[in-house]
Amino acid sequence: MKVFRKIAAVFCLLLAVWFMLPVCIGMMHIGMIYPTVLLLLLAAVLWFWEKIKPTLSRHKVWASIGCVVLSAVLAMVLVPVGMIVTANANDAPPEDATVVLLGCQVVGETPSLILADRCDKAIEYLNTHPNAKCIATGGVGNRATISEAQAAFNYMTARGIAPERILLEEQATNTSENLCFSAEIIEEQGLSKTVAIVSDDFHQWRGAYFAGQNGLTPYAIGCTTRLSMAPGYWAREVAAVYKALLLGY
Repeated sequence: MKVFRKIAAVFCLLLAVWFMLPVCIGMMHIGMIYPTVLLLLLAAVLWFWEKIKPTLSRHKVWASIGCVVLSAVLAMVLVPVGMIVTANANDAPPEDATVVLLGCQVVGETPSLILADRCDKAIEYLNTHPNAKCIATGGVGNRATISEAQAAFNYMTARGIAPERILLEEQATNTSENLCFSAEIIEEQGLSKTVAIVSDDFHQWRGAYFAGQNGLTPYAIGCTTRLSMAPGYWAREVAAVYKALLLGY
């Protein structure tokens, strides 16, 4: 058992490193930080278990409370993860769907890797559905000189998508606003209220939730997040799901 605990501790340390990998490209967010802290604490408990165990034996009530708290935290993580996974399991969008491309970080005028991946996915859909139109959505971020929507527009038109097929929504600062403002454009332009939401898999539940809040019928066109970034973004999304349900944005 002692060897098993040591191996488990090392595994936790490796997972913590995985969560922090995006630091190498200058990225840092809450989804990287809190899992790393928890994993480091768990690694310490596993590694020093023989020294910790006598203390827990003397304080069984507190040990029991700790187990209950840890179980509750685990459940609070697993439930949103299940919701997120389920959101990607719907049918393919119908032919008349309006594409809504959700924005992501832009540095200067350059789309982030995640936004570029989303654009590639939107291009793939638009090429196979020549009558579909796309709303590129997202305002100007802290490190950008153009909006996320404009960066997506530039990327897609440079790769053969006709400019008239892409409408820009350049005011949104979060997912709630992405879908709210896109719904207004859809109404103004007389486009289909059935929408194909292009975003990463982890983002699809919130996209669908806010689409429904704005009278749209959502379908998912999910992107697989790059392996080095996926753990942090999925962890951050767990918190974002609760924020959407509790605060409405």
